[in-house]
Amino acid sequence: MKKLILAFTLCALAFSTHLQAQNCNQGANLAQDMWEAWGPWQPNISLIPFKNEVNQIKSAWNAIAGNSSATIGPRFLELDGGNEEGTILGQTKRTFVTPPSFDDTVEITINKYDGKAKTGVVICVQGQDGVTTQKASYEFPNENNGKVKKFTLNNVRGKIIIIAMKNLSVGNKFKYRVNGKKK
Repeated sequence: MKKLILAFTLCALAFSTHLQAQNCNQGANLAQDMWEAWGPWQPNISLIPFKNEVNQIKSAWNAIAGNSSATIGPRFLELDGGNEEGTILGQTKRTFVTPPSFDDTVEITINKYDGKAKTGVVICVQGQDGVTTQKASYEFPNENNGKVKKFTLNNVRGKIIIIAMKNLSVGNKFKYRVNGKKK
């Protein structure tokens, strides 16, 4: 009887997580915290204060988790063309949040280079007013072939970009590289 209850519970959890829509709520709280901590975005300010704070947060956590899959919460993505990479295991999420963009147009590239997982991606932006707007969505198919998807985001100057990815498969992984750069 205990095995039957356990099996039923596991099945219910597995099927219920497929029904959740992918969205940018994962990064919205962090974006709001950044607006509160850093104040209003100004087109003539330097990016250095943002990068310094991001580096402090990254260094503190990476010392503990080594930026492995044990990392919890959203990760920061610089908009300088550098790659962030990792693996999203079955039924888990990964979120990236950028500092406010200094450019009107930004290109986000996601490269699925290994794994078979079907994975949903949603890209949103949040202005200082706290309004989060979805800019793009895509679903990587359940296949082994690598795939590169580029998203061009317009009118993002002074906004934080949120990239939310969710592995929709139960037993498959999604290995990725993601980067953002001005266009």
